[in-house]
Amino acid sequence: MTSTDSLENRFREAGALVVSRHDFRRDGLVMSAVVPPGSLTGLARGLRQDGYALLDVSVLEAIEGFLVTYHFDDFAAPGRLALRVLAGTVGPVVPSLAGIFQGAEWHERESSDFYGVAFQGNPNPVPLLLPEDFEGPPPLRKEPKALSSLSALGLFGRPQVLDPAWQDLVAPKEKGEATQG
Repeated sequence: MTSTDSLENRFREAGALVVSRHDFRRDGLVMSAVVPPGSLTGLARGLRQDGYALLDVSVLEAIEGFLVTYHFDDFAAPGRLALRVLAGTVGPVVPSLAGIFQGAEWHERESSDFYGVAFQGNPNPVPLLLPEDFEGPPPLRKEPKALSSLSALGLFGRPQVLDPAWQDLVAPKEKGEATQG
């Protein structure tokens, strides 16, 4: 397993927007990073070389867009990590990790089915669970008024915000401040 200091340095060098250390007992993670889409595949390759396995892919819809999270772990020395990418609200697209972790293909297809996020480079982007002729909005999308902001969701542990544009996106709002828009 790679040390958290080494991982944090790697994330910073890759242009991470936010790096967070977490309390594993509370969050189930030791570290997370929000990275630009162009850094995702290089970081994933490095994690694979270090012995990490991809556990899952999840999508969370927020006011700011779709936060796509890839969870990794090293089974020899457990310490779950999360790499996150924010995709836009309209036509969300992120790079696929299926060429690096074969199991990513199914997770990405499921995420595409339910949220409409496209995974550029996925070798088999047909629906996984929905019929191929499904017409309609992705079933897990919410109405805009039902969405929370990323800052209200408390996902970021103890964040180190490396890109000032992300400060308001990850910092928890003070009591009394509006958290929905």
